[in-house]
Amino acid sequence: MSAPARPNGDRTANWPRMRPRFVLELGCSADQVMTALRDDAALCDHGVEGQFSARHGVLALPETDRQFWSTQLGLTIQDAERGAGGQTRPTRLLGVFSPRPEIWTVYVFAIGVLAAIAVFGVMWAIVQVTLGHWPTALLASLIATLLGALLYTSTLVGQGLAAGEMYLLRSYLDDRIEEAETRSDSDPATALDSARL
Repeated sequence: MSAPARPNGDRTANWPRMRPRFVLELGCSADQVMTALRDDAALCDHGVEGQFSARHGVLALPETDRQFWSTQLGLTIQDAERGAGGQTRPTRLLGVFSPRPEIWTVYVFAIGVLAAIAVFGVMWAIVQVTLGHWPTALLASLIATLLGALLYTSTLVGQGLAAGEMYLLRSYLDDRIEEAETRSDSDPATALDSARL
């Protein structure tokens, strides 16, 4: 599952990402969204677990339903801000689908090791050519590059296997945002409106 193109026309977003991400502009406050996300009843009804702090959260499937390729949805909420020109930027939610932290750590470590082997292989091959030998060390670089490509492809396969889970987590998030925005619309805007209730 690849990330959609960004509104600003950035074409690099069309490439498949190892960790797909999205940004949503919200019609309510960050506190209202976090309150809706923390609703334990909704979490249980949807079969989703969540961990939340003031402006961050992680949504995932329950431990019993997780597979090796299972994903989680990391959330960061930015409060509405007034810009330099007096314009107000709405509350924004940044979401990132990623594997569990222990899987991601192993993946990043493996990519780092393979990159180091590839660079070392090229350097060694340069030394071999300088000494008049056949650059056999390029074989190590080639193998490391192929293994790195295989690892990258495995992330895309994992996203395909976890597509249903990603849909479930995003649907839960969308439902909670809609709930928070509905509450925001029905809340009194001023003290006078509140007194009329």
